Amino acid sequence: MKIAICIKQVLDPDIPTSELHIDRDQKTVSTPNPSWVINIFDENALETALNLRDAVEDSELTALSFGPETCIESLRKALAMQADHAVLISDQGIESADSFTKTKIIAAALNQLGPFDLILCGRETADWHGAKLGSFLAEELGLPCVNFVTQITKEGENLHLRRQTESGWEILEISPPAVLTITNDDTNLPRIPKVRDSMTAFRKEIPTLTLETLNLDVQELRSNEVLNMTDIFIPESDQQCLIVEGEDGLEKAKNLMSKMEELKII
Repeated sequence: MKIAICIKQVLDPDIPTSELHIDRDQKTVSTPNPSWVINIFDENALETALNLRDAVEDSELTALSFGPETCIESLRKALAMQADHAVLISDQGIESADSFTKTKIIAAALNQLGPFDLILCGRETADWHGAKLGSFLAEELGLPCVNFVTQITKEGENLHLRRQTESGWEILEISPPAVLTITNDDTNLPRIPKVRDSMTAFRKEIPTLTLETLNLDVQELRSNEVLNMTDIFIPESDQQCLIVEGEDGLEKAKNLMSKMEELKII
């Protein structure tokens, strides 16, 4: 079984917002001391893919990342976690492309490197929380898509999926190929790479795919973009605290209801 996992490198979510700089003209976010990490849901997806790879004979796992050269560090961590291969998709002309364009490029890379039986993505990213890539990829590749999967097992020629829903769990059976988005669960907590594996990963060569190697034209891709970011900013917060008083709990509740009606909250 050939498995692909799409990972994204993001700014560490633990960076305080006070250290973030918003450039509203360039529509970018930066920080003086950037710390880059693999998107946490992509790590859950990677762990899920590794568990499946280890359980199914003659399987291999390829990690792909779209972005600048700094993404190589995230790919090296994927290799240290025991992914078999890693590939970077990078080109200066596409780093600011919209989600649809990036999807077309990632799909082209998957087609060139594949075919894959299974393509995994994290359910969403920690920076924009778009939750788009899995569904977009499935549409572009003409494959079925299942979201919020937490566990995958192989039964004969089919796959059994455990999927998280608002009311509990669903157990689904699908036939590959397919695209799955993975959410976090106790069964896919990301492993910590061993020092030896990290050193081995550091020495591995990571190839880079560009628009040229994918036979894609940047002008044609950019001319078909449909999403445009008009502004980016940190919202101002105007919070006020009001203490509701009363002789007892009942009077406090009545006073609270009256105040909420006055403020037109209810």
